[in-house]
Amino acid sequence: MGALTYVSVVVSGLLWRDRGIALSSVHHSLSSLTCSSLFQAGLVLLAFITLLAVAGSALPGWVHPGTLLPDGKTRLYYKCNGLLLLVLSVVAWLLGDRYFGHEVGAWAAHHCGALFLAAQATAFTLATYLVVRARWLDQLRRRNWFRNRESSWLHDFILGAELNPHLLGGRLELKFFWLRPSMIGWCLLNLSIAAQQLAVHGRLSPRMLLYQVLADGYIVDYFWNEKRMTTTWDIVAEHFGLMLIWGDLVFIPFAFSLQAWCLLHDQRPLPSWHAAGILGVAALGGYLFRSANSQKDSFKRDPQRPVTRAWRWRRRTPGNRTFGEGRILASGWWGLARHMNYTGDLLLALSFSLPCIGGPGGAWAFFYFFYLLILLIHRSKRDDERCARKYGKSWAEYCRAVPQVFLPGIW
Repeated sequence: MGALTYVSVVVSGLLWRDRGIALSSVHHSLSSLTCSSLFQAGLVLLAFITLLAVAGSALPGWVHPGTLLPDGKTRLYYKCNGLLLLVLSVVAWLLGDRYFGHEVGAWAAHHCGALFLAAQATAFTLATYLVVRARWLDQLRRRNWFRNRESSWLHDFILGAELNPHLLGGRLELKFFWLRPSMIGWCLLNLSIAAQQLAVHGRLSPRMLLYQVLADGYIVDYFWNEKRMTTTWDIVAEHFGLMLIWGDLVFIPFAFSLQAWCLLHDQRPLPSWHAAGILGVAALGGYLFRSANSQKDSFKRDPQRPVTRAWRWRRRTPGNRTFGEGRILASGWWGLARHMNYTGDLLLALSFSLPCIGGPGGAWAFFYFFYLLILLIHRSKRDDERCARKYGKSWAEYCRAVPQVFLPGIW
């Protein structure tokens, strides 16, 4: 929790109104907020989340089965229409910006501090509600005032008391849905910062345009492949507590948009060789990230289907190399390193920061990359520990066969 508080204070000081990366004190940033702006931001945020939930339920979409839950019998189904929600949200933003001016389009950037605090309050309120609800339901089942639960209140509050909490009578699966206001909010905040640059400087800089293409393209790709999220660690194994709630609603949109803030007043030209290099890093990272995740998702859904070789375009192996009686994939990218998808994600994160290099943002432009590097190193260790418990000796055999974690032959 100390780390969350520290990051919250730092980001709240950095993301401030129309000054890009404000190097003024956190106290000045927070003291400039008014009760009216906080209330308005809270209403806008709640309306945004509610509209996404209602529209996601009402609009058509492909329904995809998730993995079996730990009981071995239950399977959740997910309506994957996030791309449609993203398109409708961006269209609504564009119409507002077109017909009411850039000041409306830049509203989120102007009120970023208030939105940040409103998101904080929403995250802590939801985490509190879920842990109280879980404990209350536990009381009804056991009739013993919570004494038989193995975990503490603090553990359940931070890491989650439920694996798949639902709202609205079971119609809204929170963990899968919660990434929608997160990723769509990140996209809209990026666009809002771009609108603010256009309002202030009268033009979008080439660096801002390149960042928008890369970051917002990443978000589009996420929703294009939304069904593959149903087999990821977060959806399958993580309980839904403050860690995921706060990380999705607060950290992703406000911290991941730091590059846009760094570029707000950066009007330097972008050399063609620099742009080509950035696009090359992004293309390589995107290919590694998407192809590795696709191989894993395909294997989980059909272990008998051969995956595409990592090193030969559109070739397939005669059969998958596996360990643990066919449960551990050791073909394709997963035969070169145990987490090549993380390597691709890191390259993408680096490409988002490279347009800012040498600019006024300084090291803050690379915050997303270094944060993700630390997170994925830690997560890879957690993945290995979980797999070691799940697969036992078979996992040890796989690790001996594929000793590298991120880079084949190096790391």
